[in-house]
Amino acid sequence: MHSVLAMSYLDNGSTLRSMFRLMPPQRHDADPDKSEVLAYIRKNLACELGRAIRAFNSMRNKKSQVIVYDMVHRQWRGCDWVPPEDEDRVSLLLRMVNDLKRDVAYLKTSVKKHERLIGQLERKRSSKRGGDEEPEPEPEPEPDIDPEVAEAEKRASEARKAMQKARAIIEDEKWRDSMLAALAEGDTASSPSVPPQ
Repeated sequence: MHSVLAMSYLDNGSTLRSMFRLMPPQRHDADPDKSEVLAYIRKNLACELGRAIRAFNSMRNKKSQVIVYDMVHRQWRGCDWVPPEDEDRVSLLLRMVNDLKRDVAYLKTSVKKHERLIGQLERKRSSKRGGDEEPEPEPEPEPDIDPEVAEAEKRASEARKAMQKARAIIEDEKWRDSMLAALAEGDTASSPSVPPQ
């Protein structure tokens, strides 16, 4: 626990999130000496390789998600980083919205599956009660929290937060103007640019 706290707060009082949330896309390599991400972390924290690896593992953890993996470009980037060009921002946000839609679809099917199971259990329970002359009151079973349901609820909450963030950015006047201009010209959004390495 002490190592986690030591990694979260830096000597100057700031946090890893405040320092790396805007990290530009960087590639990671199995060889720590070739990893751009680890080199970037080492440079910004002014630390040795071991501490940079621990910081990287802490920041990419699902609970913290200070840095996230972009599967399209196979790079790690800060959770709040957006490309400098408007078209690339729109493309990134559209990709995020599509990911959120997939998550929501998954959650809906998961909820329907659990609703069916609950309905089956209630029907079985009521049929057992109907067969007895004088049914004894059964104690209410304590609801077991299915890890799958808990994970689905967590993902839904994260999806809602990300969707709100995406909406706020998309509704920005500058975005709306650039998107309308691009649509008027009949252009399609170019693929996101990769910053020079």
